[in-house]
Amino acid sequence: MDQPAARSRFPSKLGFCQTRHVPRERGARSWESALPRQWVSTSASIHFAEPQPIEQPESEPDLCFEPCPKTDFVPLNFDDPKAAYQSKSSVDLLRNLAVLSACQFEPLVNNADKLLKAATIFPGTTLTYWVVKQTFFRHFCAGEDEGSIRPSLKKLHASGIGAILDYAAEDDSDGGAASRSEETGSVVARTYDYETEEACDKHRDIFLRSIMAAADAPGQGFAAIKVTALGNPKLLERVSTTLSELHRLFERFDTDDSGFITKDKFFKVYEQLFVDANPERMEEVFNQLDTNHNGHVDYIGWTKRVSIGDVPRIVQSCKHKGPLAQSALSDEELELFDAMMSRLFKCAEVADKAGVRLMIDAEHSYFQAAINHAARQLSKRYNKTSPTIYQTYQCYLQDSYDRVCRDMTRAKQDGYIFAAKLVRGAYMSLERQRATDKHYESPIWEDKPHTDANYDRCVDEVIRHHHETGAEVMIATHNQQSVEHAVGLMHQLDLDPQKTGVFFGQLLGMSDPLTFVLGENGYKAYKYVPFGPIGETMPYLIRRAQENGAVLEGLKKEKALMRTELWRRFKEESFMSGLFGGSKQKQA
Repeated sequence: MDQPAARSRFPSKLGFCQTRHVPRERGARSWESALPRQWVSTSASIHFAEPQPIEQPESEPDLCFEPCPKTDFVPLNFDDPKAAYQSKSSVDLLRNLAVLSACQFEPLVNNADKLLKAATIFPGTTLTYWVVKQTFFRHFCAGEDEGSIRPSLKKLHASGIGAILDYAAEDDSDGGAASRSEETGSVVARTYDYETEEACDKHRDIFLRSIMAAADAPGQGFAAIKVTALGNPKLLERVSTTLSELHRLFERFDTDDSGFITKDKFFKVYEQLFVDANPERMEEVFNQLDTNHNGHVDYIGWTKRVSIGDVPRIVQSCKHKGPLAQSALSDEELELFDAMMSRLFKCAEVADKAGVRLMIDAEHSYFQAAINHAARQLSKRYNKTSPTIYQTYQCYLQDSYDRVCRDMTRAKQDGYIFAAKLVRGAYMSLERQRATDKHYESPIWEDKPHTDANYDRCVDEVIRHHHETGAEVMIATHNQQSVEHAVGLMHQLDLDPQKTGVFFGQLLGMSDPLTFVLGENGYKAYKYVPFGPIGETMPYLIRRAQENGAVLEGLKKEKALMRTELWRRFKEESFMSGLFGGSKQKQA
Protein backbone atom coordinates (compact mmCIF):
# COMPACT_ATOMS: atom_id res chain seq x y z
CA MET A 1 0.00 0.00 0.00
CA ASP A 2 1.33 3.43 -0.91
CA GLN A 3 2.45 5.52 2.03
CA PRO A 4 1.63 9.23 2.33
CA ALA A 5 4.47 11.62 1.79
CA ALA A 6 6.47 11.78 4.97
CA ARG A 7 7.50 15.16 6.36
CA SER A 8 10.25 14.32 8.79
CA ARG A 9 10.96 16.35 11.87
CA PHE A 10 14.37 14.68 11.88
CA PRO A 11 17.29 16.29 10.02
CA SER A 12 18.22 14.91 6.63
CA LYS A 13 21.87 14.81 7.70
CA LEU A 14 21.98 13.41 11.17
CA GLY A 15 24.11 15.21 13.67
CA PHE A 16 24.00 15.09 17.44
CA CYS A 17 20.28 14.75 18.08
CA GLN A 18 19.13 18.00 16.57
CA THR A 19 15.40 17.66 17.26
CA ARG A 20 13.23 20.40 18.59
CA HIS A 21 12.67 18.48 21.83
CA VAL A 22 16.37 18.40 22.67
CA PRO A 23 17.67 21.64 24.20
CA ARG A 24 21.00 23.21 23.39
CA GLU A 25 23.75 22.15 25.74
CA ARG A 26 23.86 24.06 28.99
CA GLY A 27 26.06 23.71 32.01
CA ALA A 28 25.04 20.78 34.16
CA ARG A 29 24.25 21.49 37.80
CA SER A 30 23.86 19.11 40.68
CA TRP A 31 20.21 18.63 41.64
CA GLU A 32 18.85 19.42 45.04
CA SER A 33 15.23 19.40 46.08
CA ALA A 34 14.73 23.10 46.68
CA LEU A 35 11.19 23.88 45.52
CA PRO A 36 8.68 25.20 48.05
CA ARG A 37 7.12 22.55 50.26
CA GLN A 38 3.81 22.67 48.44
CA TRP A 39 5.56 21.27 45.36
CA VAL A 40 8.55 19.21 46.41
CA SER A 41 9.10 16.57 49.06
CA THR A 42 12.43 16.70 50.86
CA SER A 43 12.46 12.95 51.48
CA ALA A 44 15.74 11.51 50.31
CA SER A 45 14.05 8.24 49.43
CA ILE A 46 11.99 9.76 46.62
CA HIS A 47 13.59 9.51 43.18
CA PHE A 48 13.31 12.49 40.85
CA ALA A 49 11.04 12.07 37.85
CA GLU A 50 12.40 11.45 34.40
CA PRO A 51 9.19 10.50 32.59
CA GLN A 52 9.01 9.01 29.15
CA PRO A 53 5.33 8.94 28.22
CA ILE A 54 3.97 7.59 25.01
CA GLU A 55 3.41 10.51 22.67
CA GLN A 56 2.67 10.68 18.97
CA PRO A 57 5.21 12.57 16.87
CA GLU A 58 4.01 15.33 14.57
CA SER A 59 5.25 13.55 11.50
CA GLU A 60 6.62 10.32 10.21
CA PRO A 61 10.27 9.45 9.67
CA ASP A 62 11.77 10.15 6.31
CA LEU A 63 11.69 6.86 4.45
CA CYS A 64 14.18 8.22 1.92
CA PHE A 65 16.97 7.86 4.46
CA GLU A 66 20.17 7.10 2.55
CA PRO A 67 22.70 4.65 3.97
CA CYS A 68 26.22 5.81 4.58
CA PRO A 69 28.62 5.33 1.66
CA LYS A 70 30.80 2.26 1.82
CA THR A 71 33.77 3.47 -0.21
CA ASP A 72 36.58 0.87 -0.51
CA PHE A 73 34.56 -1.33 1.82
CA VAL A 74 33.89 -4.99 1.09
CA PRO A 75 30.51 -5.99 2.59
CA LEU A 76 30.38 -9.05 4.79
CA ASN A 77 29.01 -12.21 3.20
CA PHE A 78 26.07 -13.35 5.33
CA ASP A 79 25.08 -15.97 2.74
CA ASP A 80 27.98 -18.35 3.41
CA PRO A 81 26.43 -21.41 5.13
CA LYS A 82 29.82 -22.97 5.85
CA ALA A 83 30.92 -19.94 7.90
CA ALA A 84 27.52 -19.59 9.55
CA TYR A 85 27.15 -23.21 10.69
CA GLN A 86 30.67 -24.62 10.99
CA SER A 87 30.30 -24.87 14.78
CA LYS A 88 26.97 -26.72 14.51
CA SER A 89 26.78 -30.49 14.41
CA SER A 90 24.63 -32.12 11.77
CA VAL A 91 22.23 -33.22 14.51
CA ASP A 92 21.95 -29.60 15.64
CA LEU A 93 21.16 -28.47 12.12
CA LEU A 94 18.50 -31.15 11.65
CA ARG A 95 16.86 -30.22 14.94
CA ASN A 96 17.03 -26.52 14.09
CA LEU A 97 15.37 -27.18 10.75
CA ALA A 98 12.57 -29.07 12.46
CA VAL A 99 11.99 -26.35 15.06
CA LEU A 100 12.00 -23.51 12.53
CA SER A 101 9.63 -25.46 10.29
CA ALA A 102 7.29 -25.91 13.24
CA CYS A 103 7.41 -22.14 13.82
CA GLN A 104 5.93 -21.68 10.35
CA PHE A 105 2.94 -23.91 11.10
CA GLU A 106 0.43 -21.27 12.18
CA PRO A 107 -2.17 -23.50 13.88
CA LEU A 108 0.56 -24.89 16.14
CA VAL A 109 2.14 -21.53 16.97
CA ASN A 110 -1.09 -19.56 17.42
CA ASN A 111 -2.50 -22.16 19.80
CA ALA A 112 0.75 -23.17 21.50
CA ASP A 113 -0.32 -22.10 25.00
CA LYS A 114 -3.60 -24.01 24.78
CA LEU A 115 -1.93 -27.10 23.34
CA LEU A 116 0.71 -27.12 26.09
CA LYS A 117 -1.93 -26.87 28.81
CA ALA A 118 -3.84 -29.74 27.26
CA ALA A 119 -0.68 -31.83 26.87
CA THR A 120 0.18 -31.47 30.56
CA ILE A 121 -3.10 -33.27 31.28
CA PHE A 122 -2.56 -35.96 28.65
CA PRO A 123 -0.01 -37.44 28.05
CA GLY A 124 1.19 -35.57 31.14
CA THR A 125 3.66 -32.97 32.32
CA THR A 126 6.73 -35.24 32.39
CA LEU A 127 6.47 -36.41 28.79
CA THR A 128 5.37 -32.99 27.50
CA TYR A 129 8.29 -31.20 29.14
CA TRP A 130 10.71 -33.85 27.85
CA VAL A 131 9.55 -33.28 24.25
CA VAL A 132 9.71 -29.50 24.61
CA LYS A 133 13.14 -29.72 26.22
CA GLN A 134 14.54 -31.79 23.34
CA THR A 135 13.16 -29.41 20.69
CA PHE A 136 12.15 -25.80 21.33
CA PHE A 137 13.97 -25.48 24.66
CA ARG A 138 17.30 -26.78 23.28
CA HIS A 139 16.94 -24.45 20.29
CA PHE A 140 16.08 -21.22 22.13
CA CYS A 141 17.56 -21.77 25.63
CA ALA A 142 21.00 -22.79 26.88
CA GLY A 143 19.98 -24.71 30.00
CA GLU A 144 17.98 -24.64 33.21
CA ASP A 145 20.58 -23.17 35.58
CA GLU A 146 23.99 -21.51 35.74
CA GLY A 147 25.84 -24.82 35.66
CA SER A 148 24.07 -26.36 32.69
CA ILE A 149 24.68 -23.35 30.42
CA ARG A 150 28.48 -23.51 30.62
CA PRO A 151 28.98 -25.89 27.65
CA SER A 152 26.95 -23.55 25.44
CA LEU A 153 28.98 -20.53 26.57
CA LYS A 154 32.28 -22.31 25.83
CA LYS A 155 31.02 -23.36 22.41
CA LEU A 156 30.03 -19.79 21.55
CA HIS A 157 33.36 -18.42 22.78
CA ALA A 158 35.25 -20.87 20.57
CA SER A 159 33.56 -19.22 17.59
CA GLY A 160 34.32 -15.69 18.76
CA ILE A 161 30.82 -15.11 20.12
CA GLY A 162 30.05 -13.61 23.52
CA ALA A 163 26.98 -14.26 25.67
CA ILE A 164 24.30 -12.08 27.23
CA LEU A 165 22.83 -14.12 30.07
CA ASP A 166 19.11 -13.77 30.68
CA TYR A 167 16.97 -15.60 33.21
CA ALA A 168 14.04 -16.14 30.88
CA ALA A 169 11.12 -16.78 33.23
CA GLU A 170 8.35 -14.40 32.12
CA ASP A 171 5.18 -12.98 33.59
CA ASP A 172 2.62 -13.45 30.82
CA SER A 173 -0.13 -11.61 32.67
CA ASP A 174 -1.38 -8.13 31.82
CA GLY A 175 0.21 -6.69 34.91
CA GLY A 176 -2.89 -6.66 37.05
CA ALA A 177 -2.81 -9.96 38.87
CA ALA A 178 -0.36 -8.89 41.50
CA SER A 179 -2.61 -6.31 43.11
CA ARG A 180 -6.28 -5.55 43.39
CA SER A 181 -8.23 -2.32 43.13
CA GLU A 182 -11.43 -1.30 44.84
CA GLU A 183 -13.20 1.66 43.25
CA THR A 184 -15.51 3.92 45.20
CA GLY A 185 -16.75 6.90 43.21
CA SER A 186 -13.68 8.57 41.73
CA VAL A 187 -11.29 7.22 44.35
CA VAL A 188 -9.39 4.01 43.64
CA ALA A 189 -7.95 2.21 46.66
CA ARG A 190 -5.17 -0.19 45.74
CA THR A 191 -3.85 -2.96 47.91
CA TYR A 192 -0.70 -4.90 47.10
CA ASP A 193 0.06 -8.54 47.73
CA TYR A 194 3.23 -8.73 49.82
CA GLU A 195 3.83 -12.30 48.68
CA THR A 196 4.82 -10.59 45.45
CA GLU A 197 7.55 -8.75 47.37
CA GLU A 198 8.97 -12.07 48.54
CA ALA A 199 8.94 -13.33 44.96
CA CYS A 200 10.75 -10.15 43.85
CA ASP A 201 13.47 -10.79 46.43
CA LYS A 202 13.90 -14.31 45.04
CA HIS A 203 14.14 -12.94 41.50
CA ARG A 204 16.81 -10.48 42.67
CA ASP A 205 18.86 -13.39 44.02
CA ILE A 206 18.48 -15.24 40.71
CA PHE A 207 19.64 -12.16 38.79
CA LEU A 208 22.64 -11.84 41.10
CA ARG A 209 23.63 -15.43 40.31
CA SER A 210 23.19 -14.69 36.62
CA ILE A 211 25.46 -11.66 36.92
CA MET A 212 28.16 -13.72 38.61
CA ALA A 213 27.83 -16.41 35.93
CA ALA A 214 28.35 -13.69 33.31
CA ALA A 215 31.45 -12.55 35.20
CA ASP A 216 32.84 -16.09 35.03
CA ALA A 217 32.12 -16.44 31.31
CA PRO A 218 34.99 -15.80 28.86
CA GLY A 219 35.23 -12.31 27.38
CA GLN A 220 33.21 -9.22 28.31
CA GLY A 221 30.28 -10.39 30.39
CA PHE A 222 26.73 -9.20 29.82
CA ALA A 223 23.60 -9.97 31.82
CA ALA A 224 20.00 -8.89 31.32
CA ILE A 225 17.36 -8.21 33.96
CA LYS A 226 13.63 -7.50 33.84
CA VAL A 227 12.29 -4.77 36.08
CA THR A 228 8.86 -6.43 36.26
CA ALA A 229 10.56 -9.33 38.06
CA LEU A 230 11.80 -6.96 40.76
CA GLY A 231 8.64 -4.94 41.37
CA ASN A 232 4.89 -5.38 41.27
CA PRO A 233 3.79 -4.94 37.62
CA LYS A 234 0.71 -3.00 38.67
CA LEU A 235 2.91 -0.65 40.69
CA LEU A 236 5.10 -0.07 37.62
CA GLU A 237 2.01 0.78 35.62
CA ARG A 238 0.95 3.27 38.30
CA VAL A 239 4.40 4.89 38.41
CA SER A 240 4.41 5.11 34.61
CA THR A 241 1.07 6.91 34.73
CA THR A 242 2.41 9.41 37.28
CA LEU A 243 5.48 10.09 35.15
CA SER A 244 3.33 10.57 32.07
CA GLU A 245 1.08 13.03 33.90
CA LEU A 246 4.11 15.04 35.01
CA HIS A 247 5.19 15.21 31.39
CA ARG A 248 1.73 16.40 30.38
CA LEU A 249 1.92 19.08 33.07
CA PHE A 250 5.13 20.32 31.44
CA GLU A 251 3.36 20.35 28.08
CA ARG A 252 0.52 22.45 29.51
CA PHE A 253 3.03 25.08 30.60
CA ASP A 254 4.82 24.86 27.23
CA THR A 255 1.92 26.52 25.40
CA ASP A 256 3.71 27.10 22.08
CA ASP A 257 5.29 23.62 21.98
CA SER A 258 8.81 25.07 21.84
CA GLY A 259 10.32 22.66 24.35
CA PHE A 260 10.86 25.48 26.87
CA ILE A 261 8.76 27.15 29.56
CA THR A 262 9.36 30.89 29.79
CA LYS A 263 8.38 32.94 32.82
CA ASP A 264 5.45 34.52 30.96
CA LYS A 265 4.08 31.13 29.90
CA PHE A 266 4.55 29.74 33.38
CA PHE A 267 2.70 32.63 35.06
CA LYS A 268 -0.26 32.47 32.66
CA VAL A 269 -0.78 28.72 33.03
CA TYR A 270 -0.13 28.72 36.78
CA GLU A 271 -2.97 31.23 37.22
CA GLN A 272 -5.28 28.85 35.34
CA LEU A 273 -4.35 25.73 37.30
CA PHE A 274 -3.53 26.65 40.90
CA VAL A 275 -5.37 28.45 43.68
CA ASP A 276 -2.25 30.05 45.17
CA ALA A 277 -1.43 32.06 42.04
CA ASN A 278 -0.03 35.33 43.34
CA PRO A 279 3.04 37.11 41.91
CA GLU A 280 5.33 36.29 44.82
CA ARG A 281 4.37 32.63 44.85
CA MET A 282 4.72 32.18 41.08
CA GLU A 283 8.09 33.97 41.07
CA GLU A 284 9.32 31.70 43.86
CA VAL A 285 8.27 28.47 42.11
CA PHE A 286 9.64 29.51 38.71
CA ASN A 287 13.00 30.54 40.16
CA GLN A 288 13.36 27.13 41.77
CA LEU A 289 12.55 25.41 38.47
CA ASP A 290 14.93 27.65 36.51
CA THR A 291 18.15 26.16 37.87
CA ASN A 292 20.27 27.78 35.13
CA HIS A 293 18.78 31.22 35.84
CA ASN A 294 18.38 31.96 32.14
CA GLY A 295 14.68 32.73 32.10
CA HIS A 296 13.33 29.43 30.83
CA VAL A 297 12.97 25.78 31.85
CA ASP A 298 13.64 22.91 29.45
CA TYR A 299 12.21 19.43 29.79
CA ILE A 300 15.36 17.81 31.15
CA GLY A 301 15.62 20.50 33.79
CA TRP A 302 11.96 19.97 34.66
CA THR A 303 12.51 16.26 35.26
CA LYS A 304 15.33 17.04 37.67
CA ARG A 305 13.20 19.41 39.73
CA VAL A 306 9.83 17.69 39.99
CA SER A 307 9.55 14.26 41.61
CA ILE A 308 6.93 11.54 41.49
CA GLY A 309 6.76 11.97 45.25
CA ASP A 310 5.88 15.65 44.80
CA VAL A 311 2.59 15.02 43.02
CA PRO A 312 0.47 14.74 46.22
CA ARG A 313 1.76 18.18 47.28
CA ILE A 314 1.25 19.70 43.85
CA VAL A 315 -2.37 18.59 43.50
CA GLN A 316 -3.31 20.09 46.88
CA SER A 317 -3.15 23.50 45.20
CA CYS A 318 -4.94 22.48 41.98
CA LYS A 319 -8.23 24.23 41.19
CA HIS A 320 -9.63 21.02 39.73
CA LYS A 321 -8.81 17.38 40.49
CA GLY A 322 -8.08 15.59 37.24
CA PRO A 323 -5.77 12.85 35.91
CA LEU A 324 -2.75 14.31 37.70
CA ALA A 325 -4.49 14.03 41.07
CA GLN A 326 -5.64 10.49 40.28
CA SER A 327 -2.07 9.49 39.41
CA ALA A 328 -0.65 10.59 42.79
CA LEU A 329 1.11 7.69 44.49
CA SER A 330 0.24 6.70 48.03
CA ASP A 331 2.85 6.38 50.77
CA GLU A 332 2.61 2.59 50.44
CA GLU A 333 3.27 2.77 46.70
CA LEU A 334 6.25 5.05 47.17
CA GLU A 335 7.70 2.64 49.73
CA LEU A 336 7.21 -0.30 47.37
CA PHE A 337 8.83 1.62 44.54
CA ASP A 338 11.82 2.39 46.76
CA ALA A 339 12.05 -1.33 47.62
CA MET A 340 12.11 -2.15 43.91
CA MET A 341 14.82 0.45 43.32
CA SER A 342 16.86 -1.07 46.15
CA ARG A 343 16.77 -4.44 44.38
CA LEU A 344 17.86 -2.81 41.14
CA PHE A 345 20.69 -0.92 42.81
CA LYS A 346 21.91 -4.15 44.41
CA CYS A 347 22.06 -5.86 41.01
CA ALA A 348 23.81 -2.85 39.48
CA GLU A 349 26.34 -2.65 42.30
CA VAL A 350 27.28 -6.33 41.95
CA ALA A 351 27.53 -5.99 38.16
CA ASP A 352 29.69 -2.89 38.45
CA LYS A 353 32.13 -4.55 40.84
CA ALA A 354 32.25 -7.71 38.69
CA GLY A 355 32.87 -5.80 35.45
CA VAL A 356 29.62 -7.06 33.90
CA ARG A 357 27.50 -4.93 31.56
CA LEU A 358 23.91 -4.97 32.85
CA MET A 359 21.08 -4.59 30.34
CA ILE A 360 17.71 -3.33 31.57
CA ASP A 361 15.21 -5.06 29.32
CA ALA A 362 12.35 -3.11 27.75
CA GLU A 363 8.86 -4.44 28.32
CA HIS A 364 5.26 -3.42 27.61
CA SER A 365 4.77 0.29 26.91
CA TYR A 366 2.48 0.75 29.92
CA PHE A 367 5.40 -0.23 32.19
CA GLN A 368 8.10 1.48 30.16
CA ALA A 369 8.09 5.01 31.60
CA ALA A 370 8.86 3.59 35.06
CA ILE A 371 11.51 1.25 33.63
CA ASN A 372 13.18 4.11 31.75
CA HIS A 373 13.14 6.21 34.90
CA ALA A 374 14.77 3.41 36.91
CA ALA A 375 17.40 2.76 34.23
CA ARG A 376 18.44 6.40 34.19
CA GLN A 377 18.76 6.39 37.96
CA LEU A 378 21.16 3.45 37.67
CA SER A 379 23.08 4.99 34.77
CA LYS A 380 23.66 8.22 36.63
CA ARG A 381 25.32 6.35 39.49
CA TYR A 382 27.15 3.49 37.76
CA ASN A 383 28.10 4.89 34.33
CA LYS A 384 30.45 7.60 35.55
CA THR A 385 33.69 5.90 34.51
CA SER A 386 32.51 2.91 32.47
CA PRO A 387 29.12 2.05 30.94
CA THR A 388 27.81 -0.61 33.30
CA ILE A 389 24.10 0.06 32.67
CA TYR A 390 22.55 -0.37 29.23
CA GLN A 391 19.06 1.01 28.73
CA THR A 392 16.89 -0.66 26.09
CA TYR A 393 15.04 1.36 23.45
CA GLN A 394 12.23 -0.24 21.45
CA CYS A 395 12.41 1.44 18.06
CA TYR A 396 8.91 0.37 17.02
CA LEU A 397 7.68 2.98 19.51
CA GLN A 398 7.08 6.30 17.82
CA ASP A 399 8.75 8.33 20.57
CA SER A 400 11.92 6.22 20.71
CA TYR A 401 14.17 8.49 18.62
CA ASP A 402 13.32 11.51 20.76
CA ARG A 403 14.04 9.51 23.92
CA VAL A 404 17.40 8.32 22.61
CA CYS A 405 18.40 11.90 21.79
CA ARG A 406 17.08 13.30 25.06
CA ASP A 407 18.89 10.65 27.11
CA MET A 408 22.18 11.24 25.30
CA THR A 409 21.85 14.94 26.08
CA ARG A 410 21.01 14.17 29.71
CA ALA A 411 24.05 11.88 30.02
CA LYS A 412 26.34 14.56 28.63
CA GLN A 413 24.92 17.21 30.98
CA ASP A 414 25.10 14.98 34.05
CA GLY A 415 28.57 13.60 33.32
CA TYR A 416 27.96 9.90 32.73
CA ILE A 417 28.46 7.56 29.77
CA PHE A 418 25.43 6.78 27.64
CA ALA A 419 24.89 3.08 26.84
CA ALA A 420 21.96 1.62 24.93
CA LYS A 421 20.57 -1.58 23.54
CA LEU A 422 18.54 -0.90 20.41
CA VAL A 423 15.78 -3.35 19.50
CA ARG A 424 12.78 -3.11 17.24
CA GLY A 425 10.29 -4.46 19.79
CA ALA A 426 8.62 -7.70 20.78
CA TYR A 427 5.04 -6.86 21.78
CA MET A 428 3.50 -5.50 18.58
CA SER A 429 0.25 -7.47 18.59
CA LEU A 430 -0.32 -6.93 22.30
CA GLU A 431 0.35 -3.18 22.09
CA ARG A 432 -2.07 -2.70 19.21
CA GLN A 433 -4.77 -4.80 20.84
CA ARG A 434 -4.44 -2.97 24.14
CA ALA A 435 -4.63 0.41 22.39
CA THR A 436 -7.82 -0.72 20.67
CA ASP A 437 -9.36 -2.09 23.87
CA LYS A 438 -8.56 1.03 25.90
CA HIS A 439 -9.35 3.50 23.11
CA TYR A 440 -6.04 5.28 22.70
CA GLU A 441 -3.81 5.69 19.67
CA SER A 442 -1.31 2.89 19.18
CA PRO A 443 2.19 3.90 20.37
CA ILE A 444 3.97 1.88 17.67
CA TRP A 445 4.76 2.73 14.08
CA GLU A 446 2.08 1.75 11.62
CA ASP A 447 4.20 -0.58 9.49
CA LYS A 448 7.59 -2.21 9.06
CA PRO A 449 9.14 0.41 6.71
CA HIS A 450 8.56 3.14 9.30
CA THR A 451 10.00 0.94 12.06
CA ASP A 452 13.03 0.04 9.94
CA ALA A 453 13.71 3.69 9.10
CA ASN A 454 13.41 4.70 12.74
CA TYR A 455 15.70 1.85 13.87
CA ASP A 456 18.46 2.81 11.44
CA ARG A 457 18.10 6.45 12.45
CA CYS A 458 18.61 5.56 16.13
CA VAL A 459 21.60 3.35 15.28
CA ASP A 460 23.12 6.21 13.30
CA GLU A 461 22.81 8.68 16.15
CA VAL A 462 24.27 6.41 18.81
CA ILE A 463 27.22 5.24 16.68
CA ARG A 464 28.06 8.84 15.81
CA HIS A 465 27.71 9.72 19.49
CA HIS A 466 30.05 6.82 20.32
CA HIS A 467 32.56 8.25 17.86
CA GLU A 468 32.39 11.62 19.68
CA THR A 469 31.94 10.70 23.35
CA GLY A 470 32.66 6.99 23.85
CA ALA A 471 29.06 5.91 24.33
CA GLU A 472 28.37 2.19 23.88
CA VAL A 473 25.60 0.46 21.97
CA MET A 474 24.32 -3.07 21.51
CA ILE A 475 22.73 -3.31 18.06
CA ALA A 476 20.26 -6.09 18.81
CA THR A 477 18.59 -6.99 15.55
CA HIS A 478 17.95 -9.89 13.21
CA ASN A 479 17.59 -7.54 10.24
CA GLN A 480 20.50 -8.02 7.84
CA GLN A 481 20.05 -4.60 6.22
CA SER A 482 20.33 -2.85 9.59
CA VAL A 483 23.49 -4.81 10.44
CA GLU A 484 25.02 -3.96 7.06
CA HIS A 485 24.13 -0.30 7.56
CA ALA A 486 25.79 -0.22 10.99
CA VAL A 487 28.91 -2.01 9.74
CA GLY A 488 29.15 0.46 6.84
CA LEU A 489 28.86 3.44 9.18
CA MET A 490 31.59 2.01 11.41
CA HIS A 491 33.83 1.79 8.36
CA GLN A 492 32.96 5.34 7.31
CA LEU A 493 33.88 6.64 10.79
CA ASP A 494 37.04 4.48 10.84
CA LEU A 495 35.95 2.59 13.96
CA ASP A 496 38.02 -0.51 14.73
CA PRO A 497 35.49 -3.30 15.49
CA GLN A 498 37.71 -4.74 18.24
CA LYS A 499 38.45 -1.42 19.96
CA THR A 500 35.03 0.22 20.02
CA GLY A 501 31.97 -0.10 22.20
CA VAL A 502 29.74 -1.16 19.32
CA PHE A 503 28.29 -4.64 19.86
CA PHE A 504 25.93 -6.77 17.80
CA GLY A 505 23.44 -9.18 19.34
CA GLN A 506 21.00 -11.83 18.20
CA LEU A 507 18.86 -14.28 20.12
CA LEU A 508 20.08 -17.82 20.64
CA GLY A 509 18.49 -19.99 17.97
CA MET A 510 17.89 -17.11 15.57
CA SER A 511 19.94 -15.44 12.80
CA ASP A 512 23.08 -17.56 13.21
CA PRO A 513 24.45 -16.36 9.82
CA LEU A 514 24.54 -12.79 11.14
CA THR A 515 26.12 -13.61 14.50
CA PHE A 516 28.78 -16.07 13.37
CA VAL A 517 29.87 -14.12 10.28
CA LEU A 518 30.20 -10.96 12.39
CA GLY A 519 32.24 -12.87 14.97
CA GLU A 520 34.45 -14.47 12.33
CA ASN A 521 35.24 -11.02 10.90
CA GLY A 522 36.31 -9.49 14.20
CA TYR A 523 33.15 -7.68 15.23
CA LYS A 524 31.90 -7.91 18.81
CA ALA A 525 29.08 -10.38 18.23
CA TYR A 526 26.89 -11.75 21.01
CA LYS A 527 24.11 -14.24 21.51
CA TYR A 528 21.29 -13.47 23.92
CA VAL A 529 21.42 -16.66 26.02
CA PRO A 530 18.22 -17.38 27.96
CA PHE A 531 18.10 -19.98 30.71
CA GLY A 532 15.73 -21.13 33.42
CA PRO A 533 13.54 -24.06 34.52
CA ILE A 534 11.57 -25.36 31.59
CA GLY A 535 8.24 -24.86 33.34
CA GLU A 536 8.99 -21.18 33.95
CA THR A 537 10.35 -20.45 30.48
CA MET A 538 7.25 -21.63 28.60
CA PRO A 539 5.93 -18.08 27.95
CA TYR A 540 9.34 -17.12 26.57
CA LEU A 541 9.43 -20.18 24.28
CA ILE A 542 5.93 -19.48 22.99
CA ARG A 543 6.85 -15.86 22.24
CA ARG A 544 10.01 -16.92 20.40
CA ALA A 545 8.03 -19.37 18.28
CA GLN A 546 5.44 -16.71 17.46
CA GLU A 547 8.09 -14.14 16.54
CA ASN A 548 9.83 -16.62 14.25
CA GLY A 549 6.56 -17.43 12.54
CA ALA A 550 5.94 -13.74 11.93
CA VAL A 551 9.26 -13.28 10.12
CA LEU A 552 8.65 -15.69 7.27
CA GLU A 553 11.19 -14.32 4.79
CA GLY A 554 14.02 -14.52 7.30
CA LEU A 555 13.01 -18.07 8.21
CA LYS A 556 12.96 -19.16 4.58
CA LYS A 557 16.46 -17.83 4.00
CA GLU A 558 17.88 -19.35 7.18
CA LYS A 559 16.33 -22.75 6.46
CA ALA A 560 17.69 -22.64 2.92
CA LEU A 561 21.19 -21.98 4.24
CA MET A 562 20.88 -24.90 6.67
CA ARG A 563 19.83 -27.24 3.86
CA THR A 564 22.72 -26.02 1.72
CA GLU A 565 25.19 -26.71 4.52
CA LEU A 566 23.76 -30.19 5.18
CA TRP A 567 23.94 -31.00 1.47
CA ARG A 568 27.55 -29.74 1.32
CA ARG A 569 28.50 -32.02 4.19
CA PHE A 570 26.73 -34.94 2.55
CA LYS A 571 28.53 -34.40 -0.78
CA GLU A 572 31.90 -33.98 0.92
CA GLU A 573 31.27 -37.07 3.06
CA SER A 574 31.58 -34.97 6.22
CA PHE A 575 27.94 -35.41 7.24
CA MET A 576 28.56 -38.42 9.48
CA SER A 577 31.86 -37.11 10.88
CA GLY A 578 30.08 -33.88 11.77
CA LEU A 579 26.98 -35.60 13.08
CA PHE A 580 27.64 -34.60 16.69
CA GLY A 581 30.71 -32.35 16.63
CA GLY A 582 30.40 -29.70 13.93
CA SER A 583 31.78 -29.66 10.41
CA LYS A 584 34.92 -31.54 9.45
CA GLN A 585 36.83 -28.32 8.90
CA LYS A 586 35.86 -26.99 12.31
CA GLN A 587 37.01 -30.18 14.01
CA ALA A 588 40.37 -29.96 12.28
